[in-house]
Amino acid sequence: MGVDLLSIERFSRVARHERYRTLVFTESELAEADALSGPRVVERLAGRFCAKEATAKVLGRGLGQGLGWRDIEVVGDRWGAPKVTLRGRARSIADEADIDRVEMSLSHHGDFVVCVAASVPRDVGTYPAMNGG
Repeated sequence: MGVDLLSIERFSRVARHERYRTLVFTESELAEADALSGPRVVERLAGRFCAKEATAKVLGRGLGQGLGWRDIEVVGDRWGAPKVTLRGRARSIADEADIDRVEMSLSHHGDFVVCVAASVPRDVGTYPAMNGG
């Protein structure tokens, strides 16, 4: 598991800086955020940054310690829930640890965003309640 908490206001300088944006976020993450308006753009990017940090903790590495920012991509699924895609070194680390995927929950309140992320092992199976048993 990994958790991260971030002040949206404190992060806003990074979210508005063109070079930092392209170093930290993938094209899909930026397109998703830029489709919003006003302060929602910064809020979305702060959430994605927080999610990347929580995912790095799940993988047992810090960003810059064998992980690149763009090795972890977080975009919304069709319902808006965050979906994580691991690429490059992040995918290699997950494979070595038998991690199939990372699930997460993001929450925004006031000036803060928090993300809790958890690894799902390759051979997790299903819970009885999920398959009718």
